[in-house]
Amino acid sequence: MQPVQLAVATRCWKAPLPEILREASELNVTGLQLDVREEVTPTSLTVTGRRDFLHRIGERQLRIATTWLPLRHPLYSMIELERRLAFMRDAMKFTWDLGARTLCFRCGRIPEDLDKGEGALLVELLSDLAVHGNHVGVVLAITPTMDSAARLKELVARIKTGPVGIDFDPAHFAMIAEPVADALRTLHAEVVHVQLRDGMRDLAGGGVETPVGQGVVDWAEILALLGEMDYTGWMTALRTQGDDKPGDVARGLGYIRRTL
Repeated sequence: MQPVQLAVATRCWKAPLPEILREASELNVTGLQLDVREEVTPTSLTVTGRRDFLHRIGERQLRIATTWLPLRHPLYSMIELERRLAFMRDAMKFTWDLGARTLCFRCGRIPEDLDKGEGALLVELLSDLAVHGNHVGVVLAITPTMDSAARLKELVARIKTGPVGIDFDPAHFAMIAEPVADALRTLHAEVVHVQLRDGMRDLAGGGVETPVGQGVVDWAEILALLGEMDYTGWMTALRTQGDDKPGDVARGLGYIRRTL
């Protein structure tokens, strides 16, 4: 397997940026995934401020690997649609300005019919955003929302105007009881980012996120498959639940390194 590029999601810490940078650098990663809605926004930094921000990150031998944009409504929702699209375009340009080339986001659950209604609108909107991505040099990466690998592949195949990829989340497939390795095989050509996140199906039929190594994801198999794919993109350690997210991230990175 090619040397992996490891990153951490800064939103796992509820701390000032200098503390996050110090702790991230101590984890021996080289990248950060930055939330461009809640942490640093396209309008929050001047050109000088952005230069200083990137300098502070670079001093810790870090860089912005990818960005994360949480949406408050599905991409295809008519609620504040134009405002949402404008913010996404700004976030894509901001991603490039920060030195990253991939913006991860959830578009919402994929509608049943991609040829009409909300499904057709989703395809149209992603196609338009892909054109903008070509212009600014940033690829959109769709984070799954209760959809199978086959449905995600079908959606991405509809986008002909530019690259739209998949933010592969092993925990998602574990939580919907889809074999994670099978999902990766299905999506291998579309994967542009990988989350280091684990999970399992619970007895009530729902999904539970777990620390890496404590769920059902077979990380040895997943990492081997990524090696066969010659995957050279970023792998970002992320924890969205739990009382000690930074600690879980650190332990998860240790688990991944031992498995490698």
